[in-house]
Amino acid sequence: LLCPCLLYGAYVFLPFDAPLLPTVSARLVYTLRCATFATFPIVLGMIISGISRLCSSALEPFGELQREVEIHRTYVSQSIYLFILYFFNMAVLATYLPQELLKLIPLLTGLFAISR
Repeated sequence: LLCPCLLYGAYVFLPFDAPLLPTVSARLVYTLRCATFATFPIVLGMIISGISRLCSSALEPFGELQREVEIHRTYVSQSIYLFILYFFNMAVLATYLPQELLKLIPLLTGLFAISR
């Protein structure tokens, strides 16, 4: 209930507009640029997963994983799957949105990054 209100408020009150993107390829590049910021939580998750793997008491690298290590590994793999779905959805959305509504692409990217 809170996310649509925040998204609408950001759309109306934030003072930025999307650049003029007349072609489909320009819109896809814009979406790709925005999607690079959505990878930030995934990269952080990979770093934390590596640190938890190094700090675990398991001495065998291919042995049984501890619960803490397994949680981080699951987070990273699920985040990658969700990012792929997110990116394809944003690419399709960017091709069909009118120019006035392209401001939603970076706002939805921010929402995805915050939610992950």
